Amino acid sequence: MAIQRRLATVDRLANWGIQVTHSCVLCGGDIEETHDHLYFECPYSQSLWTGMLEWLSYQRKVENWEDEVQWLSTDVNNRNPRKTLLGVVFAVVVYHIWMERNERRFQNQRREVKDRAKDIVMQVHITGQKKCKWTPILSTLNSYPNCNS
Repeated sequence: MAIQRRLATVDRLANWGIQVTHSCVLCGGDIEETHDHLYFECPYSQSLWTGMLEWLSYQRKVENWEDEVQWLSTDVNNRNPRKTLLGVVFAVVVYHIWMERNERRFQNQRREVKDRAKDIVMQVHITGQKKCKWTPILSTLNSYPNCNS
């Protein structure tokens, strides 16, 4: 749903006539929560994705949603296990950003970027135990990402 921009972000809810607080709950700024802000203009999500990229040894500046998806679609579209892992990490990051947004908006719970990053790392390592081709890559990723925010 995220790839198709069909998540019920605040701007979409407002278009449907649903009254909600417009500000982004992730960064706490007075910026309207849109899909583009949530992925990856928001400092929270940008920090998480940057940390995960660095953890995977990708040295690149995080761009906007469209550029990230474009980069991934060209870089992940092959049988290289490292690039497959990158695609999986991206999907998990997108999921965790949405979960953090929902937990903050509806349950008044919040987790720091570094805690989300640790959860993602553990999830990737658990999934990777079932993928023999990932073992050599995951064996080099034995630390947590350095995420700020």
